Amino acid sequence: MKLVRLLIPSLAAALSACAYEVGFDPEYVTEDTPSYVAEAEIVVLMHPHDTERVFQGNPSTEVGSFTTLTVPIGNIMQEITAEVFQTCFAYGVVFTQELTSDMAYIVAIEPEIMNFSYGYDRVPLDPTGPDEMPRSLTTPQVEFDLSVRAYNSAGETMLERTYSSGLVSGERYEVTNRPYERINETFHGALQEIMLRVADDIRPLLVGQCEITDFAS
Repeated sequence: MKLVRLLIPSLAAALSACAYEVGFDPEYVTEDTPSYVAEAEIVVLMHPHDTERVFQGNPSTEVGSFTTLTVPIGNIMQEITAEVFQTCFAYGVVFTQELTSDMAYIVAIEPEIMNFSYGYDRVPLDPTGPDEMPRSLTTPQVEFDLSVRAYNSAGETMLERTYSSGLVSGERYEVTNRPYERINETFHGALQEIMLRVADDIRPLLVGQCEITDFAS
């Protein structure tokens, strides 16, 4: 079943029992210049339950409340983590399910997404004529927390922080047949922005451990 217009109130019933699924899309990831490049690799600790974590649920708003969206948040987090940190670490990103004593690394991070939610904020537009059909603008919104731990080569915790996205709004639209992809795109952008903050926050942990080239912001 294709959703042609999310915005007209009379179509609310058409949303009933609709289930959608999204996934990682590299087109939603922007090409940002890193603030630094470290002559090292970074290790990312992700347990199987983190990589395979999937959100499935309804929006937090009345708009689209009869739809269900499936988001593989673990896989998307893994892909965006790789996209962000491969620009900051010259020797790349290594994913592992366990930190062991024989692993040679300078820093390792352990990210986890929590409290994911999404919704559609709809604002009616004033009619321009007496015979005009009801119109409105819809803004896709997501909110989540990203918990991150950073470890040194001895496995000691050097950083432990939770990053709150706040309510992140995507691009407004009037008509779309893929409202769920608007949510997906907004989530990609919000997660990438937070991962860039994580990269900046772990930079001090690299001082004295490897060569670092900083770039003017």
